[in-house]
Amino acid sequence: MRILHTADWHIGKIVNEVSMLEDQEFFLEQLIEKLKNLDVDVLIMAGDLYDRAFPPKEAVTLVNTVLTRLIKEINIPVFIIAGNHDSNERVEYGASLFESSNLYIEGTVKEETRKVTIQDTNFYLLPFADHVYIRELLKDDSIKNLEDATRAQINKIKETMNKEETNIIIAHGFVINISEDSFETTDSERPLSIGTAEYVNVEMFEDFDYVALGHLHKPQKVKHDRIRYSGSILKYSKSETKQKKQVSLVTVEKGSVEIEPIYLKPLHDMRVVKGSFENLMTQKSDDYVFFELLDETFIMDAMNQLRRRFPNAMGLDYITKKNDNQVYQTGSQKSLKETPLEDLFSKFYQQVKQKELAADQKEIVESILHKLGGNNK
Repeated sequence: MRILHTADWHIGKIVNEVSMLEDQEFFLEQLIEKLKNLDVDVLIMAGDLYDRAFPPKEAVTLVNTVLTRLIKEINIPVFIIAGNHDSNERVEYGASLFESSNLYIEGTVKEETRKVTIQDTNFYLLPFADHVYIRELLKDDSIKNLEDATRAQINKIKETMNKEETNIIIAHGFVINISEDSFETTDSERPLSIGTAEYVNVEMFEDFDYVALGHLHKPQKVKHDRIRYSGSILKYSKSETKQKKQVSLVTVEKGSVEIEPIYLKPLHDMRVVKGSFENLMTQKSDDYVFFELLDETFIMDAMNQLRRRFPNAMGLDYITKKNDNQVYQTGSQKSLKETPLEDLFSKFYQQVKQKELAADQKEIVESILHKLGGNNK
């Protein structure tokens, strides 16, 4: 069984007020063309098909186009589960009808986890749901968190699972190997749970021949090659700029798994560019860029100037500043009113320039304030 494992498409994603829809369309068109030359039996999308529960119409249109092409042009079964960004019911809309075209969409958690058999291989579809929903569904008061919920679901699967057959599960969540340090998260991944443990121990999945995971955006295995995240199809935050995105071509046989990464070039790369403002203004790029300026003083209108050379600029930080998160420290309204303007200007100058006003500069400021009508106007 040869599987193309993908996840976290996040169709409709907006990064720093920039829509990624064009980039997503470009990537998925490449993926379809790539599939025409690969011997693949099944495609998996392991959750977070959309970036939010109410996707814009353009995102829905793109998904409809891509899934239609996958079914009609590639003619392979496609498995999709809902992730924590998706609306479970909306993702599942029309699923019963689509099944006749080998498009298997599982949005809502069922009491009996859905199993689909393709070429003697069993696929178990386990969409994401909150542990409270699963506790009520299974009528199991012992479920206190996501780990308890997943354990209950998998134990129920194993009651009827034939371990002599090839069994693959598709799931979405934080699966870890003992400690939280065994995986890498990014800024664009939404927490799965508030107030309870959101992690699931990898040991629960030991009886499956392959575990196709979604949620973490970095491609990575969890303890074994057969338990892995394919990662997101594109970079979706500054913390992902060093990641090399891929989809995973997985060959599964009973007792063995082979992984081959497939790399597709994005429409725009996303990267961090570090340097002085003067140096950066000699460069140009259409990539999505986060700037880290080395200048010791603030540059007036720096971002707009840089956008002339980097039209897809995403963000800017002055990394040499002592206080990255706060440029100015302001006092109370009362103290501001009581502080002479020349003193306020001196403090402002010191924060921006990292040095005090010289004596002759103070005289110039006082002269200007005097001409404007006093030092506290």
